[in-house]
Amino acid sequence: MSDLKLITDKKSYSLYAGADWPSYEDFLTGVKPAVVAQEIDAYIVAMEQQYHDLVMITPGELSQANQQRQRQEFFDKHADSRLQCRVPWETMGINANGNVFICLSPSWVPKFVGNILDVNDVYTVLNSDIARSIRNEILQGRYFYCNYKISNFLASKHNFISIVPESDSDLVALPLVDNDLVRVTQIPKNLIFDFDWTCNFRCPSCRKELLNHNKHHIIRPVNNHIVEKIKRLVIDQIGNETVTIRWAGGESFISEVYVELMEYIVSTGKPNIRHDIQTNGSYLKNKADLLEWMLPNIDNLRISFDAATAETYHKIRVNGVWDNLLDNVRHVQAQIKRLNTRTKVSIDYVVQLDNYKEIPKLKELAKELGIDKINFQRMWNWGTWPIEEFDRNNVWDIDHPEYQTVIKLINGLL
Repeated sequence: MSDLKLITDKKSYSLYAGADWPSYEDFLTGVKPAVVAQEIDAYIVAMEQQYHDLVMITPGELSQANQQRQRQEFFDKHADSRLQCRVPWETMGINANGNVFICLSPSWVPKFVGNILDVNDVYTVLNSDIARSIRNEILQGRYFYCNYKISNFLASKHNFISIVPESDSDLVALPLVDNDLVRVTQIPKNLIFDFDWTCNFRCPSCRKELLNHNKHHIIRPVNNHIVEKIKRLVIDQIGNETVTIRWAGGESFISEVYVELMEYIVSTGKPNIRHDIQTNGSYLKNKADLLEWMLPNIDNLRISFDAATAETYHKIRVNGVWDNLLDNVRHVQAQIKRLNTRTKVSIDYVVQLDNYKEIPKLKELAKELGIDKINFQRMWNWGTWPIEEFDRNNVWDIDHPEYQTVIKLINGLL
């Protein structure tokens, strides 16, 4: 591996370097004094192995694990010819380690189409063999790569006829028909940055432990590299077309690489780059200057509540402070009013066993806070619970005994 910055940063290097080792800057250029050359070579091998173990998981392995957790099913899908999904033409997401996907979620089409760290032209990834094959299936009236259980497009009955394979041959992808129709020639209008999972919360429905990659000796250098690639290969290539970035993964305003990227994007002065930010709301006042700078270009600010009372919030949003959340929301609403921006604030609410009974109270709270949209969301199994416990908590599952009650609460029927 020639890019030593990718496997170790300056801080990590200083922890290992002996007295006779070169400076970090010289180390990056390949300087190895003979007296310590063997030690440095061993260090590089160790760092490369850690890097490999951590990030070089093949997309196939990631997809298979994801498929098993979410109980996904993949068949030939014949969609109604009146409508055709355009998401793989209009979307690019960047996941952990630089892996690129072209759906709204890697759970919906769990195939990475390439890695932004491996290319010097983003269209090499966007028009890779697998990317073109995914689009080819759709153009042929099939949705072979798509997960029909959770894809919003396929879940809509008027788009969807059958999930039953017509023959054994339908269980494999069609031969690729390579033409201009399966290629993209400009930066997609929907970008998803989901590569840093740093967060100051430890919510049981999401993760088992605190994740802070800001100082991680391997992940941070990788994320730094991803940011530089995004700046040069994506942001700098955006022309006058409107592009919306959805920030996801961890807590956007905690992540140092996300903040750096946000500041860079705003500094370009491109008003056509819009933002859709998912946040736990804990740092909205701490990052008041950045937020004020970005607000004119933020279309949607989605704040995770997952509760309507302090008691439930502290149980579900571990490390969160209820009064701090409410104070931050009120602060943001005041800033939006003062700056006269069109930013829409909404509430994200992952419906689960511990909070579904608070849905009526949440609606009252939203009205008090001046929020007119609540995004009720189902749970996903991120491997944080045994399957039996996940099923018990997943009340928005049609087979759960509380499912009908949940639907009535959401619809205001109870």
